[in-house]
Amino acid sequence: MSGDVHVRFWESTGVQFPRATHLPLHRQESILARHGWDVRRSTLCDHLQKCGELLTPLYDMMHRRLLQSFAIHADDTPLVLLRPRRTAYAWVYLGDAQNPYTLFDLTAGRSQTFPQRFLNGYRGFIHADAYDGYNAVHNNLRHLGCWMHARRYFVEAEPSDQRSVEALAFIRTLYAVERSIQDERDKLGEKFADAEAVRLRQTRAGPILEQLANWLEAQHRQATPKSLFGQAVEYARNQWASLVRYLDDARFGIDNGEAERALRPLAVGRGNWLRIVGDGGLKTASVLSIVCASARRHRLNPWSYFRDVLDQLASRSTNAELSDILPDAWAERR
Repeated sequence: MSGDVHVRFWESTGVQFPRATHLPLHRQESILARHGWDVRRSTLCDHLQKCGELLTPLYDMMHRRLLQSFAIHADDTPLVLLRPRRTAYAWVYLGDAQNPYTLFDLTAGRSQTFPQRFLNGYRGFIHADAYDGYNAVHNNLRHLGCWMHARRYFVEAEPSDQRSVEALAFIRTLYAVERSIQDERDKLGEKFADAEAVRLRQTRAGPILEQLANWLEAQHRQATPKSLFGQAVEYARNQWASLVRYLDDARFGIDNGEAERALRPLAVGRGNWLRIVGDGGLKTASVLSIVCASARRHRLNPWSYFRDVLDQLASRSTNAELSDILPDAWAERR
């Protein structure tokens, strides 16, 4: 079935690309029935699957471009998978400014092989938590740690150990430095060089990090290892090399907040659609999710982008050039 038929179908239903609002198919089925449309959710599911197939070449191209990034952000969140019932995971990967694409990879489980397979051949840096699945990719030499994660451990420990307040004060100061650098970047625009950002980080945040490292060593000798505070200290100490690496390059971030924010709509959406029925829906969900994520990242209307891209893909040959309908190129033309 052509992309134009799929677009006209969704237009006729009055649903403006349902994945943008995470509206589950059984709700769409009942909504359409109230308007006189006798459309079964199996039909809706078939249309989504066909749309996913049409969009797969674009997904693959964005994947190739993502692997060219100097640094990417990665994270994951659990989902419920039925038949049989088990936990699936949605992995998100965000390319850098030169490759501004957000991709999802939904998998049946959280095996280390999944990120290693998706990032096969990647030689850049990875913003991620301490999950071991990324180790084979960054080899601990290109891992960029997340101060948001380090901070959470101390937030959890604060009610039982007030020493956490001091750690949180250190971290709060590091973020204040980042805000001041961003303010200067916003003020000067293109005149603000990356080298200046690195210099400011090293001169302003560097001494704070040195004090924090000394403080962590002192607390390590005193803290109970199995206490929440002791675990917070150990996390920061174990991840220290990755946590301070952001000082070395302006393209690095202080945390992995971008990936967490990209996952937030999916985490909200699973409260609506609750689960994915079977393994066969994982690929379709992965491909369709990039349309919404791309629209959000480039401030596009998801429906307008979805409609035009489906029309374009349906009218092009299998090996046609697709760079002009990548989300950044599409946004620039408009």
